[in-house]
Amino acid sequence: MSTGEGRVSLAEQPGEDLAGRTYARVYRASGRGDMHALLHTAIERSGGRVVWESAHTRAPFYFGVQTDRGESLGLLIYPVRLTRIVTKGRPSDEHHAQVKFGADSDWRTEVHPIGFDVAGVDTTLFLGINAQEEKLVGLDPALWDPMPLGISFYAYERDFDQMGADGWHTWEVDTRGGSRNAARTEEGFESRVAFTPDRLLDYARFEKRATDLALDAALRVNLAQRFRKRSSASEMAQGIHPLEAQFGLPAPKILDLIAERRMLSTAVKGGVAEAHLQELLEADPGVHRVTRRTDDRGADFDVTLTSGQELVVECKNVSPTVLADGTIQVETQRTRNSKNDPTGRLYRFDAFDVVAACLFSVTGNWEFRFAPTTKLSEHANFPGFLATKQAVDKRWSNSISELGVSAPRGWTANQRSGGGVRPPIAQP
Repeated sequence: MSTGEGRVSLAEQPGEDLAGRTYARVYRASGRGDMHALLHTAIERSGGRVVWESAHTRAPFYFGVQTDRGESLGLLIYPVRLTRIVTKGRPSDEHHAQVKFGADSDWRTEVHPIGFDVAGVDTTLFLGINAQEEKLVGLDPALWDPMPLGISFYAYERDFDQMGADGWHTWEVDTRGGSRNAARTEEGFESRVAFTPDRLLDYARFEKRATDLALDAALRVNLAQRFRKRSSASEMAQGIHPLEAQFGLPAPKILDLIAERRMLSTAVKGGVAEAHLQELLEADPGVHRVTRRTDDRGADFDVTLTSGQELVVECKNVSPTVLADGTIQVETQRTRNSKNDPTGRLYRFDAFDVVAACLFSVTGNWEFRFAPTTKLSEHANFPGFLATKQAVDKRWSNSISELGVSAPRGWTANQRSGGGVRPPIAQP
């Protein structure tokens, strides 16, 4: 169809993309008018004006927004209904949502990707919406791409209760695979943000930042926590990029770290922690030399103390989940597994001398605790290997130069210096 003399509509070029962009599949929708109306109202209540909106009979919804700060936002929103129905055998405060767009028959034969703007102009939101109670839950859209058929997710009244006067609460939930779908994350958990309608645009700003840098679950939770207070969210929307302040590094350094790693999310979490650890070690008067390793499968640093002692150091981020008694945990295993090898993700005691645990996921500060592997717990089923989780307790020191590091278990001094043969690892 011609759109005017000398012009051709894109409809005449069905196989051609424009500027490398992807386009969201549009589904016929019914019974979602109340969710559409709530989102329209939420935009206005959170400081915006709707300049264009798609019909509620089509999903995902699209809203063009002008904010009171002069921002122009495009919001592509996948609305999933949250319902609070008491079911026998289920928690009484449970809000349930089931991901389903279009006809069941289409899902058996086709893949259903989520639409993302590769130019970064529009922002994709994946929301659980309880329109009756005016409660919203935001999920990481990248983890639900492509969309699984009929998969449910949940929020609980206790989660909404924790929003408080700020109308905002963030937490993580366990992510497990099932018979039809694999686990969505290697870390084993994903982030959630519960918020009130008047915080919708703050959530959109948060999601844009989290998506731009492909933050993993732990860093999404930490960034969302910084958005909790309305005043903080307002400040983060101005001035320097919030991640520059959060990481304590300039944007070019952050981008360089991302570009150097094969797995973006791992690089953001691990690379930034390693950069701060290197700065800390180099500033330690008890450290003579620090050399960074580049092998992704090996340890992170070779450190020589002023005493002449040489140490191999592995940097790990602690889990953002703190135990009920306040104990912080760090996971001491690899992120990738080896096929047909039950110890593929495990570390031997002799893989490195010291673990440096970065506490940022819990404290929000780039601080570290250090422990020699000789003081860490052994795996219950695989002698000679580290347990997958270690408590960060009195065994850990504030400085690497304070440690008294001895040879790994089962090693003689001659073997530690490179002579002899490594002792065999006992099998369960």
